[in-house]
Amino acid sequence: MKKTHLPSVAAVLALFLTPAPALAHTKLVGSTPAANATVSKVTAVSLKFNERLIASTVKTELVMTGMPRMKDHPPMPIPFTSAMGKDGASMTLKLKRALGPGTYRVKWSAAGADTHRMGGEFHFIVK
Repeated sequence: MKKTHLPSVAAVLALFLTPAPALAHTKLVGSTPAANATVSKVTAVSLKFNERLIASTVKTELVMTGMPRMKDHPPMPIPFTSAMGKDGASMTLKLKRALGPGTYRVKWSAAGADTHRMGGEFHFIVK
């Protein structure tokens, strides 16, 4: 009796032809100030992501990491309030006052449609 491989081939083809769910992870695609930028005045920090965020998963941190003429400046958290954009893919960190001269780090973490928490950080300088 001759065996046929047709059912096995059909099953393998079905696996390759079945649409897979999109697995794009949340990424920061832009910010103001931009990463590694040197700017003169900052009263807010804007973040733009590649997809809508799940608001309850968003965490952000703004820290001054260096101050001019101060060699061993300890990290100093900067207070802010945050607001999600209407598009769900952007947010603004609203500062109580303009940032003074120094180096700053923004850290973020969030999840999008795939629910995987992603994160990153960037730095900028206020002169």
